[in-house]
Amino acid sequence: MTFPLEIVTPERIAFTDQVEMVVVPTKVGNIGILPRHISLFAQLTEGILKIKKHQEEYYLSIGGGFIEVAKDKTIVLVTRAVKSTELNEQDILKAKQAAEVALKQKPMGAALTTYKTLYRQSLIDLKLLRRRKQRIH
Repeated sequence: MTFPLEIVTPERIAFTDQVEMVVVPTKVGNIGILPRHISLFAQLTEGILKIKKHQEEYYLSIGGGFIEVAKDKTIVLVTRAVKSTELNEQDILKAKQAAEVALKQKPMGAALTTYKTLYRQSLIDLKLLRRRKQRIH
């Protein structure tokens, strides 16, 4: 049994298909959604989203956002959603290093928020990339 899942960012529809399960990160831990789940609206945190489809598992690095589980569809609205296959280790390491350098300068206000977010996203992306590499070997 499956249900329709759509993952949407401000830039694109990152994923849309029938799935068996999705696991999303929240402030209180991960929530697993299966077919016929009760209606739900929850805030999501940055982290790794897991999709199970046709006995395969797929992972995305996501930014914060929301999930809405309705009777006929589940929608995930997030600031970013990057599939593990889209990640490039060199780019992630450069972004992480740039964020570390910027944070050492003790930025204020919006700049501080931007660099902290970039740093956290880099750590999540690296974790997901390493998880993918472990599954390949």
